[in-house]
Amino acid sequence: MDCDHGKWGTEDLVRRLGHALDIAEQSVERFAVNGYVDCGEPGNDFPPLKVIGETGLLLVNASIAASHPDIARRIHGVAERLLPHARSKRMLFGMCVDTTFALDYAAAHICLTRLGYRDPVFDAVLRKSLNSQVRAGHQRLPSEILEAEWLARTWRVTGLKSRQKYWPAVRESLLRHSMDLLSGSRFDVIEFTHALMYTTGFNVLRPQRLPRPVVGILAEAEAALARCLDEEDYDLGGEILMSWPLTGRSWSAAAVFGFRVLASVQDHAGFLPCAKTKLRRLEQLSGDKRVEYQLATGYHTTYVMGLLCASALRRGSAPPVRLPRRVQGTGTHAPILRLLDADLRRRRWRKEFDRLAVPERDAIASLLFAMALRRKVVERNFAGLSELLETGYRLGLANCPAAAQAAELLERVTEAAPRLLASR
Repeated sequence: MDCDHGKWGTEDLVRRLGHALDIAEQSVERFAVNGYVDCGEPGNDFPPLKVIGETGLLLVNASIAASHPDIARRIHGVAERLLPHARSKRMLFGMCVDTTFALDYAAAHICLTRLGYRDPVFDAVLRKSLNSQVRAGHQRLPSEILEAEWLARTWRVTGLKSRQKYWPAVRESLLRHSMDLLSGSRFDVIEFTHALMYTTGFNVLRPQRLPRPVVGILAEAEAALARCLDEEDYDLGGEILMSWPLTGRSWSAAAVFGFRVLASVQDHAGFLPCAKTKLRRLEQLSGDKRVEYQLATGYHTTYVMGLLCASALRRGSAPPVRLPRRVQGTGTHAPILRLLDADLRRRRWRKEFDRLAVPERDAIASLLFAMALRRKVVERNFAGLSELLETGYRLGLANCPAAAQAAELLERVTEAAPRLLASR
């Protein structure tokens, strides 16, 4: 890996982005007509619209690195393959009938337009759909409204009637409200990451104003990253890691460690499995079925890694090679690590952790602490949670959102204890 002044090597970031574009070409070829249906695991199913729109998004973000000839060539190749699907009769009809979701159907078209592949007829139909009486006829999540706003801005269209605007949506999103870091669902983290992506405009467009200080948003991002690494959810972990380059802030030690884990897993396995991937099932498949299953369950995670590398390729945005550290190692991490190691299931992050020097391990002690807090809550081990909080306070690790939420949780449980423990 080459590096420049301690930054992650440009050549390696470009290589990973190029790999994502190669996977995009294969995904469009296999899934852009019929999507994917998994008879064994219906949760893996997805429609053609999903892979088509996500491929367009990847291409726009990859254009950040289009000064690299190999990336420019790959972008053009994927775009040419995507064009007939992005502007198919299915997409055109969808825009006409479901005008609330017109921008969803037109997402890949808009991204291709941004790259110079224009279609005035498709534009005209989209404009009429966005000016229809029922353009806001369905209730949408805040992140979906922000995505629609980003697509409209990317399209650079004028003459539209008023849409659902950015600021009301962002104030209802998890960028404005504290995310439940201990009991929240995976969907909550997705809402958080998507809201941040579209509010910052992926740094392809001018960022919009964030509803609270970046330091608070990134503190919650670190806790969410701890969850993703511990649950080996690299799909969502990659989205969380985009928080640092998208906000223009220096990578924290936890974020650098997270990037190293994802890069290591990708290099070792040849792909990044998402949380839904059943590796045991993958081993049972062979031939084309194995290739299709791995592509269907892993393409999105690879896209996310491509988006992350593209954002890191902007000037000054690459992660450091080594973890930032402010003090000499004193072993702060050790008590928390012993608690985590009491669970005999070996997580993949542990292998990368073992490569760190003591000062680097101490630099991510707060990440380990957030992992341990969530484990205790998931186990409903409130006595263990109380002991862990005391340890965190003693080690100076408790000044974080996850610890504050854990303390509040214990207060509520203590208040409710008499009735919870009553026989009736």
